[in-house]
This record gives sequence, C-alpha cells and structure tokens, in this order.
Amino acid sequence: MDGELEALREASFELARCVASRSPEVAGRAQRLGERLGWGRFHVSVIGEFKRGKSTLIDALVGEAVVPTGAIPLTSLATEVSYGTPGATVVYLDGTTRELAAGDNLADYVTETGNPGNAAQVARVEVRVLSSLLETGLVLVDTPGIGSVHLHNDETAEQAVLDGDGAIVVLSVDAPLSERERAMVAALLERQVPMFFVVNKADHLDDEDLEQVRGFVAGGLEAVLGTMPRVWHVAALPGLRSRQAGEELGPGCGELAGFEAELRRFVKHDLQDTRLATARRELARLAGEMSISVEIAGASLAMSAAVLAERVEAFRAAAAAERQALSDDRTLLDRDVAALSERVGADLAAFARSAPAELVPELERIAEAVPVSRLEDELQGAVERCVRSGFEEFRREEARVVESAWQEMAATQRSRVQARVNALRSAAADLFDVTLPTVTVPEVSEERERFFYLFVQVGSTTEGIGRLARRVLPAGIARRHLLDRAAQQLRSELDKHAGRARWDLSQRLDSVRRRFEVTVERELDQTISTILGAAERADEMRRETEQQRQRKLAEDEAMLRVAGATLALCGQEA
Repeated sequence: MDGELEALREASFELARCVASRSPEVAGRAQRLGERLGWGRFHVSVIGEFKRGKSTLIDALVGEAVVPTGAIPLTSLATEVSYGTPGATVVYLDGTTRELAAGDNLADYVTETGNPGNAAQVARVEVRVLSSLLETGLVLVDTPGIGSVHLHNDETAEQAVLDGDGAIVVLSVDAPLSERERAMVAALLERQVPMFFVVNKADHLDDEDLEQVRGFVAGGLEAVLGTMPRVWHVAALPGLRSRQAGEELGPGCGELAGFEAELRRFVKHDLQDTRLATARRELARLAGEMSISVEIAGASLAMSAAVLAERVEAFRAAAAAERQALSDDRTLLDRDVAALSERVGADLAAFARSAPAELVPELERIAEAVPVSRLEDELQGAVERCVRSGFEEFRREEARVVESAWQEMAATQRSRVQARVNALRSAAADLFDVTLPTVTVPEVSEERERFFYLFVQVGSTTEGIGRLARRVLPAGIARRHLLDRAAQQLRSELDKHAGRARWDLSQRLDSVRRRFEVTVERELDQTISTILGAAERADEMRRETEQQRQRKLAEDEAMLRVAGATLALCGQEA
C-alpha cells in the first residue's frame, strides 16, 4: 500500500478510537473511512433525479442485473456493488449483518415497495459481482433518486453525495439538467470529488437532437463548474441487454462503451491520487469537528459552576423561545405556500376558460378546408396541437412565477432562521462563538420531469355518432357537428391539463418546502445541540472527582493532539 494512503488509514483508525466515547457518529465515519482505505476501495455514487436509469446503468456497466429496476421510482437505500464472490450482505443500522440466501429478493430490502419507510432498519446492502470493471477497487453505489416523493429517500441520496469518493451524475434526454441537478453538481464541486456526466436514454432521440441535448447539458454544467465537462450519451437498457446476450456494446448503446473505457482509464491511472485527495478532505472534516467540540467544552469548563449553570439555563430558555418562533415561522411559510398553490390553481383554471376563444378559430379554419371524410381525424390532431402549443407556453410561464415566488418565500424564511441562530449565538456569546453554515435554498425545478399530455380518445358511443354524422347528415351540418365536438373536447383537454399542471407544480412546491424546512430546522437544532452538548459535558466533568476530570481532560488533550496531527497530515492547520 502507498505510504501516504497507509498513513491516512492509520490516522482514520486513530481518530475513531480517540473520539469513540465523545462522538460515536464521528467515530463510525472515521472507522469506515479507514476500512475503505484498507480495502483499497473507491466509492463512486451513481446519483441523479428519480427515473433517470441509474440502476440500469450500473447493471449495464457490470454486465448483469444486480440491482432492482422498474417502472416506478424504486431505490430507497444505498446499494454498494463491488468485486467479489457473487452474493449480497444486508448491513443494518445497529451494525449487524445478514447474508442473503440464493432465494432472497434484494428488492425486499432496498426498494420503497419492499421496505417502505425503511421499516427493516437497513443501513445499506453490499452486493458482490465478478466484474472486471470493479476488480481494482471501484465500488458503484446505487442511490435513491433526488426529487422522490419520499423525503427519507432524498436524505439518503444527499448523504451519498457527502460520503462518496466520486460521482456519476446521471441525466436523461427527456428532462436534461434540472435546477435540482445543478444544485447537486454544485454540492459535489464544493467537495472537490471527481465527477462523470452521463445522459441516459440516448436511443430515444436521433443524432441531431442528441447533439442539441449535449450542448444544452454541457452549457448548463459549465455555468456551475466553470469549465466545459465531457458529457457521455448512453443507452443503458440496450447496453444491459447486449451484455446479457454476450454481445459487444454497439452503436445502439450510445457512447456506453466509451464511457466504460474512460472509467477503466480513471481507475487505472487516476484512482490513487483521487483516493488520497478525498481521504484527506474527509479526515480533515472529521478532525475539525472534534477539535471545535473539545475547544467549546474547554471554554465552558473554565467558568464557575454557578455561572455555567446560570448561562446554560438562560440558553435553554432562549433555545425554547427560538424553537417556538421557528415553529411560528414555519406556519407562516406553510400558509404562504398554500396560498401560492391556490393562486396557481386559479391562474390555470382561468387559462383553461379563456384559451378556447383564441384556439377555436384554428378548428374552424380546418372545418372549412378539410373534406368531411377526413375531418374528424384532422380535428382530433388539431385539438392536440392547440393544447400543446397554447398550454405549454402558459404552463412554463406559470412555473417561472412559482419559482420566483418560492425563492422570495425561502429567502425570507432563511433570513428568519439566520436571525434565530444569531439570537442563540448572542445568548451563548459568553460560552463560545457559534457559526451557522450557509443554508442552500432548494429550488422548484421547471424541468424536474417532462409534463405528460394524456389525450383521451373519444369513446365508442360518440365515435358511432361521428360515423353516423358523416353518412347521413348534410355536409354543412356534419361539419358543424364535428366542429362542436372538437371544440368541446378542446375545452375538456384544457381543463384536464390545467388540473394536472396544478397538481404537478403544487407537488413540486410542497416537496421542496418540506425539504427546505427540514434543512433549516436541522441548522437550528445542530446549533442548539452543539452548545448544550459542550456545556453539559463541562458540567458533568465539574461534578466528577478530580481524578476523573483530569482523565477526561487528558482525553480531550489527546483528542486535540490527534485532531491537530490529522489536520497537519491532511495539509490543514488545526
């Protein structure tokens, strides 16, 4: 093993041992990092919004169907696919494991259908396959799609972004590069992990359209990254089928063969340097957390018991007041979001009522120009075109209105939370200085998914009337009859799609609101927990015997030394 890699591995284990009693969560992360370095593994998270084909891409790359795929958003937990004797291990949240038998279904553990809400308390599942791509230590991590209807799936996907040593960002030709995906790339950029960009379902478009998608995606990514990235077009499902049939990856698989070759090149030539860089960053983050924790406890311990008790009590009261204030703020935000949803519904309903006046003249023109024998089909096509051309522009504009209104609401809420934390910082100023990490405001993505038009064909009874009209009615009356039917269908389709658009936009808005509220409340809770945890530790130490207190102080000093040495090893100052 490389000397620096071995040093980082030992530092990970040392940090884990040193902080085990103070912070089991940090100790666990450090322990797992050391184990990964010892295994020589490099975890690449396959991430993206739901239904982009992430699981199918993994299957295509390893050459067999190893992770569940399906027609609905499936994956709810991380599945790590690595090299080894074929099999799978379930790792539970309590640290216990279970080997899956040959007849066990992986979907029962890692999908929302098989394990709703993670009732089985699974942390992750580790799948082993004999894939040459993974033989050198590459681990592909299948993750839940961001933007899922299940909040815990989003949280798992976000954790994969934080934990991975690298990422394959999977986009799709039918909904390329949403705002949520841009934010995800920005988070990866902040962590400075290597990224690969894949646009899946390339077999759905012709070459000209594919190049337009490539230009759009590359341009959008350049705005985030500052450089123009390489974007690969792949067709994962045809690729998997080719592999299962023992065939080479042909043109029908897009650039899947080239992307796989680039992954192999990366593993062979760049993996070591990347592994070192990501290990340094992760270790530095863990060591920094513990260093701050020890310093806070030391500052609290320096106070007299009476002063510390008084300030802790005052801080608890301030924390309770700020939590209540945040609850009130959330009620205001919920009210504003509900009002915005009502406004969207009213706007869409008004459009559905007014649009026919502008669109029906097109139907009248067709009714005058097309022979009666073809008129019903021509009018049906015209209804679809009118709804698409007229409605889509309005829907997009409405999405922009929603986006703008949400950004304003979220910015207001974020400033409220910042004020709450500032108030707590002020209340705890005599204890220690508190900083609040920047809260990233999630956005309602206009192109989170393609809007689906579901045109309902006319039923059998009215079809019979249409045929009868063409056979027995005079041409003029038949035209009027068919035109009236088409105009009625136009109104019905507009009303139906207005309802779908309202649901689509309101669901996005509600989803992003919930995630945002969880994010900002976590910031406040973390601030409160850090302050009280440090103060309570100092108070406990004060009540202990001198020998016990000196032992813990010695442990803290040792922890500071380990944290300082770790930061120095990682090239950072303590």
